[in-house]
Formats: sequence, structure tokens, C-alpha cells
Amino acid sequence: MKQLIVFLISIFLCWEPAAAAEGLMHRPGEWNIGVGLKTSTPGLGTDWGEFNVLNYTTGVEHDAKPGITSGGFDIQILYFLTEWLAGGLSFGDEYFDYDVASGVNMDVDTRVNNFLVLVRIFLNPSQKYKWYIPLAVGLGHVMTGIDMQPEESFHYTGFSGHIGLGLERLLNKHWSLAAELRYNHNQFHNTQTNARGENYRVYPKLNYFSLSVRTDYRF
Repeated sequence: MKQLIVFLISIFLCWEPAAAAEGLMHRPGEWNIGVGLKTSTPGLGTDWGEFNVLNYTTGVEHDAKPGITSGGFDIQILYFLTEWLAGGLSFGDEYFDYDVASGVNMDVDTRVNNFLVLVRIFLNPSQKYKWYIPLAVGLGHVMTGIDMQPEESFHYTGFSGHIGLGLERLLNKHWSLAAELRYNHNQFHNTQTNARGENYRVYPKLNYFSLSVRTDYRF
């Protein structure tokens, strides 16, 4: 995943479009469909990068840390109101692989699906390299399994969103490449009963930084 993102960023920085494509701008009424690859680094060992599990029956409380890095993708569709402003929708899927829950040393697997409303604000829409601010709010569906013997697992849908900074390069009349650095927020809580009849609660958030590389088709 990391090697592929580095390769796409290299194309993004080195591509020299034909002279006729220089100065291309987004147009009011334009639609963009984009597919992006992303990887995220949680803030391991910090309150904002992990979530907590409290077993009310046994009194045991521990944190749960998603894997050190993740792999995922998102699909976006946007409509340009002006050359400065676009809005649309996004679906994202991200998987954090193995890490441990401190104090119990158990395997943790976490998947996050996001369903978001997007706003993209361009800071210099007439330039070759276009800086923009991506904003998104919506729902995040968090699915986690913790190998507690029996496994603690939960699914919960709560508030989700991100804010970041992006850089876009238009390649020709239809295609463009973009890279984004995002700060992601997922808020949730859930109370469940495991196979032993023990009651436990999962709370309250999962936050992390992500890097995304995206290609868009414009029409």
C-alpha cells in the first residue's frame, strides 16, 4: 500500500501536461468521480488515538489500539458550484490490522466504514497546483473484534468526519490527481453482553491522521 501511494505521488509531481491543458480550471456545473487509496497512522499511546473497553461485571478496563497503519479506499462524487467550491458524497472503507489491547495483550482488529457529506474549498483555483481544504461530516460504522476468549466484538454507527489539506493537479480535460492529508474523527459508544454474560462498554472515540492519493474523472 505505501509503495503504491509513493508511486502515485511521484506521477502527480512529475507529470507535465500538454500546453493546451495548462491553466485548466474547474467549471460551475462540473461533476467529479474519484477513487482514492489511503493509509492511516493512529496516535498509539494517546487518548485521542485509541478507545477504551470497560467490563462492568469484572471491573477490568483496558484500551484498544488499532494497527500501527491501515489500508483502505474511498469513492467520491462531487458537483462544482463555482471554481472555488464543490460539494458531494463519499463512501470509505478502512481496515486496521493487528495490534494489542494494553494490559491484556490481545489481538485487536478494527474496520471503519464512513458515509460522508463532502465540501471542498479551493484556495487558488486558477493555479496549476490547486490547494484546497476538504471538509466532511456524516456517519462512521466501527467494527472491532478483541480476542478476549471469548472475543469481545461490537458494531456501532456514530458521528464521523474529517478536515485536512489537499493538493490537486489537473492532467487534461477529464483526468486529475490529488493528495490529501486528513485528521479523522469517529465518535461512538456501545454496551454489550459477551458469551459469559458479562456486561461491557466501549467508548468514546477513534481519531487518526491519514494520507490519501486520489484520481478523479471530470465531466
